[in-house]
Amino acid sequence: MFDDLPISWAEFRRRSGRAPDGHIGIMGEFGAMLECMEPDNIRVRVPFQPEIVGDTAWNVVHSGVLMILLDSLCGISIIQKMTVPTPIATLDLRVDYLRAVPAGEDLFVTANCYKIGRNVAFTRAAIYTDDPEDPAAIANGSFMLGTAGDPPPMATMLKGQNA
Repeated sequence: MFDDLPISWAEFRRRSGRAPDGHIGIMGEFGAMLECMEPDNIRVRVPFQPEIVGDTAWNVVHSGVLMILLDSLCGISIIQKMTVPTPIATLDLRVDYLRAVPAGEDLFVTANCYKIGRNVAFTRAAIYTDDPEDPAAIANGSFMLGTAGDPPPMATMLKGQNA
């Protein structure tokens, strides 16, 4: 399904059945590009946009943007590992901000789900600019499985990819 990476987040949502009425979501609004989607790794690139600067005096990216990116990618890393489509919700996302992200640089976000239990899944993620060994922020998350709501349609599509 994703042999032609990188693709835009909007295209990813369209292919995975998560773009009702063309809605591209916050990741699409950020211009995220899906660059890698493997069973144990997902990576997106978010091109710099002036709108994500949080402090113009310091000229750095808003930490809330980093939180959105980490939470979103952690969730997708769980969904891509599921064998049965199940809604999820963030229980806890601990983010360690290691350094400011200077305005003008693209962001790279990686995530992986390292354990899926009966009711909870666990993830790790990182954001960096040019060097994966020098992350700007890292996250550890736990997500509740089987929350109320419709199951994510893309889980069914991704299951075939990981088989």
